Amino acid sequence: MGADKLRRVFQPSNEPITHPFSGAPGCIRAPWRALAGGLAFVALLAAPVAQAQQGAYPSKPIRLIVPFAPGGSTDILGRLLAQKLGESMQTSVVVENKPGANGTIGCDLVAKAPPDGYTVILGDVGCMSMAPGLYSRLPYDPLRDFAPVSLVGRSPLVLTVGTQSPLQSLQDLTAAAQAAPGKLNYPSSGTGGPNHLGAELYAMQAKVKVSHIPYKGSAPSVVSLVAGETDFGFLTAVTIASQLNAGKVRALAVAHTERLPAMPNVPTMSEAGLKGFTADAWFLAAVPAGTPKPIVDRLYAEIAKALPVPDVKAKLDSMGVLASGLDPQASAQFLRTEVDKWRGVIKTAGITLD
Repeated sequence: MGADKLRRVFQPSNEPITHPFSGAPGCIRAPWRALAGGLAFVALLAAPVAQAQQGAYPSKPIRLIVPFAPGGSTDILGRLLAQKLGESMQTSVVVENKPGANGTIGCDLVAKAPPDGYTVILGDVGCMSMAPGLYSRLPYDPLRDFAPVSLVGRSPLVLTVGTQSPLQSLQDLTAAAQAAPGKLNYPSSGTGGPNHLGAELYAMQAKVKVSHIPYKGSAPSVVSLVAGETDFGFLTAVTIASQLNAGKVRALAVAHTERLPAMPNVPTMSEAGLKGFTADAWFLAAVPAGTPKPIVDRLYAEIAKALPVPDVKAKLDSMGVLASGLDPQASAQFLRTEVDKWRGVIKTAGITLD
């Protein structure tokens, strides 16, 4: 085709064309203008679709699953977070309690939820890191099925005795346990929980033999110490707070790397003589694996922003919870370390819940 013919084909014309549907005069012929207009129209139609696919997160209420009954430490912390996240993210964050089987029912629910950021779990040390060693057929794998958002906080276990006890220090306890293997006993809120495994970890590291007495809940554990039915226990600060303030129990050491602000005069286990001993009841926010990274990052940013708020900090201090706020990557590494740690303790002690 020659240059003149090409010029005539692509040269705009002022001749009207007939509209294909109405028969009325249509637009002026201008092929590239028509093409450009068509593309713009398509882009205009596509924009809302793209926006709908991307979505502004959050665009609907968020479920925060607490895998325990109302009133416990996890539930109190969960409701505090839900309020702050809801205010900051301008949406409803609804706490749903899904108790049962040491928290594994709630964890399993979230592990199988859609990975869209609208189902979040506030798991604890038990269902997230101890359960894999306690159950041979756990229906979820914490390392495979969750994307950690943030380690929200840690509640160190506290070595506690009744005030009538002759034991005045960690060294006294270890000496007494060595002198009478298996005679000293300790309570727990149930087999396989943090109180149980914390005491077993102590027995392994101190190389002593002690006896376990499980109770149905944390409150009876404290009562047993007050009454002298048990000799010592590894309990959380919030569990012993009222009895400690009333002078009915005595704190000997904190199972953490640093002292608790609420108990500044109580030494750490390392300071008391058992180097490197730590045992925490911790709380981890997580979403189903496969949740888009921008959503995980947004949730983390909101949690990190909420933890230093004065009323949140005051509540955590009163519960004996040390705010953490680890980022997703650090939280994932923490979870891996904890799973390995407690799996080893459980295997050595021969504990199973199957």
